[in-house]
Amino acid sequence: MTFNNKQKNNEEPVNLDQVMDSLRKLDARNRKLMHGMYILYVGFALIYTGLMILNPDPELTINHRLQGGMYVLIFGMSAIYFRYHFRKNKDVDYSAPVLEMLTAARKRHKLWTAGTVSFIIALVGLTDIVVTWAMLDDSFLSGYDLIIRILIIQSAYFLTMGISFMIGYITWRRKSMPLVHNLTRIIEELQKEG
Repeated sequence: MTFNNKQKNNEEPVNLDQVMDSLRKLDARNRKLMHGMYILYVGFALIYTGLMILNPDPELTINHRLQGGMYVLIFGMSAIYFRYHFRKNKDVDYSAPVLEMLTAARKRHKLWTAGTVSFIIALVGLTDIVVTWAMLDDSFLSGYDLIIRILIIQSAYFLTMGISFMIGYITWRRKSMPLVHNLTRIIEELQKEG
């Protein structure tokens, strides 16, 4: 089945079978990725629990243990997030009514959803706190005033987050954006016909 959006006559018609094939491939890729990330973060959480919380080493101060606990919380939150998205991709019902299935697929592959934004803000904020806390006593920064050390750490942290975001955005733009665009065109056509 082919859909041609007449409002955008410079675009090629959208073939539903090709879009469905792309959707299935992307869902399968995301399932693998989300499952792998889930396993990775569970592993990190377990390692940090052992090294920073349960470790009886007397040289580990309460600060180290609290920082370790925050890292475990961050890794645990990440594991839950990736597990949720793995289940969401695993439970896709391609036999659902077409409009319902395509709308759910578009939502699943959009760059920003309310849940994703909330998760990213919480994760970035919590990670910023623990990284800043851990690095304040680093000997590399010991010659600077407290405010300068905080500014250096924040600059490096947010530069790293900015680069990570750009890599994620470029990947989404290359892999998912064309699919989201085609799904939107098909949904609009189906809604007009319905």
